[in-house]
Amino acid sequence: MNPEIEKKYQRLRSFFFGLCILAAGLFFLITSKNIIKTQAAENWRVYSGILESDKASRTTALFRTSWLKYSYEIDGKKYQGTRIGYGISNMEDVSGRGETLKVYVNPEDYTDSVLVTGIKKTHIIGLLFSAGFMWLGFYLWKRTK
Repeated sequence: MNPEIEKKYQRLRSFFFGLCILAAGLFFLITSKNIIKTQAAENWRVYSGILESDKASRTTALFRTSWLKYSYEIDGKKYQGTRIGYGISNMEDVSGRGETLKVYVNPEDYTDSVLVTGIKKTHIIGLLFSAGFMWLGFYLWKRTK
């Protein structure tokens, strides 16, 4: 191959190596942050909450997203939450509208609450994507020498 063309390919592979390592780092940082937070949430105090809206009641066709809204009461004051879990967006563990559910509430900030705790499939997938991008990056790095 022409040395000029080979040099261009080498630069391009180096660029994609950098992108892969950046993506691997971001996936790893975000996923590990969510794992740490969800592990901490397992030790939070559990309150009784009521599901006000579920996936069937508020869905947009454009983005295929659903919103969840639940409320809980602590010392006579009512709070609302929308987070299912840290890095968890699957609503399988959440029951239907108007039903009572367990709400894990941060003792330092009563507005911070989750419904689902523990390491789930989405956390493992995030770590696998991180490892995959890392492998691809080093594969490209090896080819640039």
